[in-house]
Amino acid sequence: MEKDRLTNLLQAYRNASQEFHATSYWAAYEEQIMETIKSIDLNQLRSGKYPYLATFGFNDVIYFYHPNLPFPRKVILKLFHKYVLKNRRILPYGINVSDIRDLSYQHCNLLGKLSNAEPISSIEVSTFGNPKDLFEVNGKKYTMPFLNYYARYCFANKHVAFKDKEIVVELGSGSGYQIEVLKKLHPHITVLCFDLPAQIYLCESYLSQALGKENIVGTEETLMWKNLSNLQKGRVHCFGNWQIPLIKELKFDVFWNAASFGEMEPNIVANYLSYIEGNVQWIYLLQARHGKEISGKAHVAKQTTFDNYVSMLPDFNLWEEHDAWQAYKKLSEAGGYFEAIWKNKFDVKIGREDKNSYKRSDR
Repeated sequence: MEKDRLTNLLQAYRNASQEFHATSYWAAYEEQIMETIKSIDLNQLRSGKYPYLATFGFNDVIYFYHPNLPFPRKVILKLFHKYVLKNRRILPYGINVSDIRDLSYQHCNLLGKLSNAEPISSIEVSTFGNPKDLFEVNGKKYTMPFLNYYARYCFANKHVAFKDKEIVVELGSGSGYQIEVLKKLHPHITVLCFDLPAQIYLCESYLSQALGKENIVGTEETLMWKNLSNLQKGRVHCFGNWQIPLIKELKFDVFWNAASFGEMEPNIVANYLSYIEGNVQWIYLLQARHGKEISGKAHVAKQTTFDNYVSMLPDFNLWEEHDAWQAYKKLSEAGGYFEAIWKNKFDVKIGREDKNSYKRSDR
């Protein structure tokens, strides 16, 4: 049954318009990701056993960063850290891994208070998939990625002020970790996730475990939809990225895209944004400020920069923008990342106000 789900997604994807196919950046990973999924043990999804899955979020392991060393020496040092030094105080100022975890948790705790968000202490991460970077604070389980996604939620919540009634559309859901955070903090929000076939397949698999299968409307159902008349309040809906035209007539609260727009060319990004014009109140973006690499194995043909997003969103006011941070450090690669939120200049009647806008769930 699981393999049939992936097969059906791939067939629909291949039949979709070319503008929805993977661009040069993701084409570099497509074959390896598909080969990985063919023999994957989902119970080891987050263990580090499948390194290619880290390209779209399944990276719940501890990375030791030695930027100026050749690869063989990095491997040797990683093994040395793991089996010899373990958790000794070897970093500057006598900091160890436990200290970084505690500081990251406290940082998130403060972010939550400053943004009037639901506290990080009220939720914990799923342990499905055997995450290697798993630790406890006050009896609850966390991983560093989980804290990172909570920090993003805090930034958005300063402006959106989630109240459990929102409709959220995420393009490029990847691992589904952001949705896990949002749904655990605000269980009654309605979510639509869109991504490439392999990514949405694993996203659905993970969220079915992290949130409960009863809270997921999977691709076996949504793949056949011609419209959103069967949208179910309070549930997470999984779609292929080529189904994004379905939201053309949907009025919703938040459009969310983290990192994936930067991996596309400007004309591809503009096409996706064309489906949300006039339909959404808030847009959250976390992207490479100057665009992704234009050379190497994974690269874009033309960079999409911060200025591109500003010009593509003439009907939105840039509400806040700053350098993007994770729970423990600034998110900085190839010129740095920004985190920003835009608000529609015009009043948008949100779909949640229309009692007939979607089907009620049985819950």
